[in-house]
Amino acid sequence: MSFLRIQNLYKSFDRVIAVNGINLDIAQGEFFTLLGSSGCGKTTTLRMVGGLEKPDGGEIYLGDQCLVSREKNLFIKPEKRNMGMVFQSYALWPHMTVFENVSYPLKLRGIKGREAEKKVADVLALVGLAGLEERPAPALSGGQQQRVALARALVFSPKVLLLDEPLSNLDAQLREEMRRELKSLQQRVNITVIFVTHDQIEALSLSDRIAIMKFGVLEQVGTPEEVYYHPATSFVRDFLGKTFLLPGKVSGIANQQVTVEVHGIASAPLVLQQSNIVSSNGTSTVGQSVMVAIRPEQVAILGTMADGRPNTVQANLQSVLFLGDRYEYTVEIGSETRVLVSPASKQVKRGDKIFLELKPEGMTLWPRE
Repeated sequence: MSFLRIQNLYKSFDRVIAVNGINLDIAQGEFFTLLGSSGCGKTTTLRMVGGLEKPDGGEIYLGDQCLVSREKNLFIKPEKRNMGMVFQSYALWPHMTVFENVSYPLKLRGIKGREAEKKVADVLALVGLAGLEERPAPALSGGQQQRVALARALVFSPKVLLLDEPLSNLDAQLREEMRRELKSLQQRVNITVIFVTHDQIEALSLSDRIAIMKFGVLEQVGTPEEVYYHPATSFVRDFLGKTFLLPGKVSGIANQQVTVEVHGIASAPLVLQQSNIVSSNGTSTVGQSVMVAIRPEQVAILGTMADGRPNTVQANLQSVLFLGDRYEYTVEIGSETRVLVSPASKQVKRGDKIFLELKPEGMTLWPRE
């Protein structure tokens, strides 16, 4: 059931369309991520949900309450929306202590004294900062500042938590640690989260569902597994992770299977299920120019002999890196170069002609663009 509903949301800046008529339904307790590159409209969408930007069209509902509607001339102010927000810069007041920063939303709501002290103590314990109430904000590490910002956003028990790239200012190791802590915190509090990021790993690891945006529109909405393994558009396919793209031509269609002759690569025809065709009508025709796409993790290294296995292609091995428990092989198929991972028990040498097995469930068929 929809808890936060966005309908036909539209926003432009000086004739540049930032958000172009998007529709979203977000469930209560869901960790929902807006993912895309800079300028795709994800932060503008988040700011309109939080009331920091006024849309030029559309409506936003929280439960049964309409928060904003141009048609109804309705706009609920940010402080009345019962939403907490953490900005990319954390936006802590440097002249205040941890307690003063965290308690500020309570002060705005008229909550003072022992009640405020208890709420601040509870939320600081929740984010792992108990005992640091009197610490000046500038004296905190980056990770501690992020926790203070989270505590401030959670202290008044909001219905929705809005996060605008809160991990981007942390170093790689701390970012990984805080990613795990953030997911754990969201599950303990059971709060609805809308998370904005350009980082694919953050989106895939944290989210219940992901909305991938491009130029103000939604390219695809789905679970991390759905958008990664079953991309709806070529943009989503190429934006998430790495992909081998093999040009070819459909040579046969029979028994719910499609046979593809791959151009410029020594291989037998590839055989895919018709259900793996990605096109407007889900069909293909004999003679059609196509692209076969597959993720590197769906490719297995067979060595120097194909052993008569179906769905194998010949490749050049460019380099080998030994990482203790595994090898990383840089391989070239046609004009595509990707890194494959294989157990340390299987070794091939640089310069070898090798064969790669493409797992049929991992291959998708796309019309040539």
